[in-house]
Amino acid sequence: MRRSLRFGLATALVLLGLAGAPALAEETTLNRITQVKPGYTMLQVLGTLGAPTDIVGNVFWYKDLGKVEFEGTGSPLDTTKVIKVEQSTIQPAVK
Repeated sequence: MRRSLRFGLATALVLLGLAGAPALAEETTLNRITQVKPGYTMLQVLGTLGAPTDIVGNVFWYKDLGKVEFEGTGSPLDTTKVIKVEQSTIQPAVK
C-alpha cells in the first residue's frame, strides 16, 4: 500500500510539473525589459536582465530588448537607480 501511495504521489507531481511547462515556455518569449521600472537599482537590473550587450556611458544596451539608462552619479551597484527604460522596436510591448 505504501509503495503505491508513493508512486501515485510521485506520478501526480510529475504530471503537475509537465502541465505547467507550456506556460513557462510562453513566459520566456516575453520581453524581460518590460519588468524593469524606473527606480530599480543597477543590481536589480542585472539580476533581471543579466549582463548587457554593450555599455555606453550610463546606458546599458541589451540586444533585441532595448536600453536601460541609469543616473549619472557614479554610485555603487546597489544605489545607482534606473531613470529611463526604452524597449526595442523589434519586439512589441507585453500587455
